[in-house]
Amino acid sequence: MMRPFLIAIDSGLNEAFEKLKRALDGLSEDELHWRPALESNTIDWMVWHMARVEDNWVNVRMRESESIWDRDGWAEQTGVEEPSNGFGLTGEAIRAMPAFDVPKVMEYYSAVREGTRSYFANEMQEEDLKKEITHPRYDPVSYAWILGHLLCEEAEHLGQIEYLRGMMRGLDK
Repeated sequence: MMRPFLIAIDSGLNEAFEKLKRALDGLSEDELHWRPALESNTIDWMVWHMARVEDNWVNVRMRESESIWDRDGWAEQTGVEEPSNGFGLTGEAIRAMPAFDVPKVMEYYSAVREGTRSYFANEMQEEDLKKEITHPRYDPVSYAWILGHLLCEEAEHLGQIEYLRGMMRGLDK
């Protein structure tokens, strides 16, 4: 059973995931890989990045385990060999990445969501919120900070995806 302090976090992550599915619904391959300007990210790249961010924060940083990306061979399954989660990549490096198979990336993202939900329900304790880890950009950070940051980052990218969809299709939903 999920601990009460994690219900809100899990609920927010689930809401973002469900809204992401709706935002992606019906988009063509061209729309998924469209960018409004040379230095803009594409929708398909942001979907991959969102999944990788949750996987890295929860599994690699908090659980101190292997990422689901690595554990389940998602690089091979998606054809995306980029070892990072996308943070710090230049626009040129992002543009050089292949178009993403979004349904396959969403399978990976579903596995990440299930892994996070399992961690929240079976492993994480309230006292864990005080644990701190080192991070090259935010050092040091607590687990509580990580969870807040994760909600913020996922919502930020979801909003960007919804905005790009709106730029291409207007208010079609």
